[in-house]
Amino acid sequence: MSTGYDRRTLSTERTLMAAERTYAAWVRTGLAGVGGGLAVARTLIGQEDVSQLIATTASVLLVVWGAALFVHAIRSYRRTCAALSQRGVSEHALPVLLGLTGVLLVIAFLVLVIVLS
Repeated sequence: MSTGYDRRTLSTERTLMAAERTYAAWVRTGLAGVGGGLAVARTLIGQEDVSQLIATTASVLLVVWGAALFVHAIRSYRRTCAALSQRGVSEHALPVLLGLTGVLLVIAFLVLVIVLS
């Protein structure tokens, strides 16, 4: 019984789906960093018993770390897509993921502005 797909096509599709899952995992981790930075800023900045410099630094580092993970996620995904495109696979999800990464970086920048204000 043949489904019309050969083993190479199926393995390529599995590799592409694994790259998309990995991208999603990096984005989730980055969102946790950005959210953690915002939470630290809102919770600790302005309290008398906490050093403002330490709270601001921790917040900024978390947000920047989260944004760096967004960049790492898209670079890793593009690297996988480039390797697969040499084997004739199109990068069908790349424009969507590039747009999503851009939106996430804008959100991280806005959170950074909130933290520093």
